[in-house]
Amino acid sequence: MNKAQVEGSISIGYIMDEAAKFASFYFKEGDPTLPLKEKRNEVYLDDIVDDDMFEIFKPPGKAIGAEGKRYLADNEYTAAHLYVLMNCPEVQPFIDVFVTEKRKQFPNLNDEAVNAVTEQEFPSWFEKYVCS
Repeated sequence: MNKAQVEGSISIGYIMDEAAKFASFYFKEGDPTLPLKEKRNEVYLDDIVDDDMFEIFKPPGKAIGAEGKRYLADNEYTAAHLYVLMNCPEVQPFIDVFVTEKRKQFPNLNDEAVNAVTEQEFPSWFEKYVCS
């Protein structure tokens, strides 16, 4: 270790760690010379075993920082709601039904217009569709 230029030693150590991790992808069980310990804030999807949970709620990581609550503004709530609906594989068949209906209703809509209509109308349509 070079005590005169510690930054260089730190960066060399980091590069060596990254190179070893990259090389371990080519071994079936990882690099046998590396210890099998998890890094800080590293989570593997195998740890999550709840089969009833939607895919979008199975995060590939752990929360960090202090836990807290806050209320979302209306536009934040709408954006979060739309994000969850549009990124749930379980909801995709309903999105397809909605888009098909809109394309039948308005045959001249281009893809950009369909996306805009989906962002505006899909959440309320989905709620009515599921509840009826």
